[in-house]
Amino acid sequence: MVFAPSHCPAVSHNSHPQVNAELGAAELANSALSKPSRLHSISLRMGLAVLLCCSLIVGLTDLLHVQHQLRQSNPRPPGLSQSAGNSVAPLQTKGQELTFEAPATGNPAEQTAAPADTSTEQAQWREHLPAMLARDIVLVMLLSFSLIWLLDRLVMRPLRGLAKETESLAEEGPSTLSPSTQINELAGLSQSIQRAQQQWIQRAQREQQRAEAFRAEAERQAAALHQAEQALAQRTQELDHLNRIDALTGLPNRREFDEALRREFKRAQRHRGRLALAVLDLDQFKNFNERYGQAAGDQALQRFAQLLGERFKRDTDLVARLGGEEFVALLPGFELEVSQNLLEQLSEDLRALQIPHSGGVGEAKVLTVSIGLAAFSPAEPYLSSQALMQAADEALYIAKHAGRDRLSRAASARG
Repeated sequence: MVFAPSHCPAVSHNSHPQVNAELGAAELANSALSKPSRLHSISLRMGLAVLLCCSLIVGLTDLLHVQHQLRQSNPRPPGLSQSAGNSVAPLQTKGQELTFEAPATGNPAEQTAAPADTSTEQAQWREHLPAMLARDIVLVMLLSFSLIWLLDRLVMRPLRGLAKETESLAEEGPSTLSPSTQINELAGLSQSIQRAQQQWIQRAQREQQRAEAFRAEAERQAAALHQAEQALAQRTQELDHLNRIDALTGLPNRREFDEALRREFKRAQRHRGRLALAVLDLDQFKNFNERYGQAAGDQALQRFAQLLGERFKRDTDLVARLGGEEFVALLPGFELEVSQNLLEQLSEDLRALQIPHSGGVGEAKVLTVSIGLAAFSPAEPYLSSQALMQAADEALYIAKHAGRDRLSRAASARG
């Protein structure tokens, strides 16, 4: 018994069927396309087929052209038979046989001249036949060469290139692609694919990290923007509050008082309630600033504002500084007499502070206040909040001209 060596080609082929299949396919393609004689045979057959097709096409075209010219040169009237001479048609009528002889078409001279014209046309065709054949040959050659060139460019040239590649593959394949080399190449290809896959995974991870960083940055920016919006809203509220508050005394200013007066006046009108309004002015306060200075005047204004806040501390009460030494007190729900008692008590409290004022009124020479009071009620209805404010101003004017340091009530709204 003889054993084949391990490096025998038969054993190698049996252990690598895929390699055998690839080599067999290469050999089959090589046997089919790599031989130049077969490609030349295919080219020759294709050229002959093209030449034959072009000859048939040109011949059929000339035949149709000749028939058309013959019809135009020798026309026949419709309805007649193509055979020369007369024709007889039998007719059957009730047991009798009748015959009809067709008249001869044309005159005798025309019938006599027909054979001469035919012979003349035949002679003319014989003269033109060589030129027609030469023209047909030229047309067939030109058309055949054009089609052969086009087919060679579109079909044969790719086949020749494929044959060359097959030959090179057949020459190099068996000598270079051994099973061990193929295994090594496959292993290298697998490693390359794995490296590419790892690179793509790493790139995807980096992109994901970048996207997460962008998302975190966007969230941080959104949070910062939200905080900035909240801070801006808070600052806006603070500015609006400052716009409604007197900086020196901390009391509401004229803007806040005007809105409150309109609001409370509409409420009193709607509910037929009561609303008292007092305008207060510190007596001879310009002289006080001239005698004691601006700082002393500011302190006096602050102490009087504090006194107003202590006296009128209900949530619905509103005391404000209109400007300079002029203040107002808005007292919803109070009748005229109750408001008068409260304001007179306020005047006494100011005298009790004993703020010295040598240019003031009275013997005590202290800072005093003059008050004008008006009140809205169902019995004393005013048409608008401006009318109520005007009535309080007029009452203050009366109190000042009556000697100051006193309270004056507005005249009746009906009067």
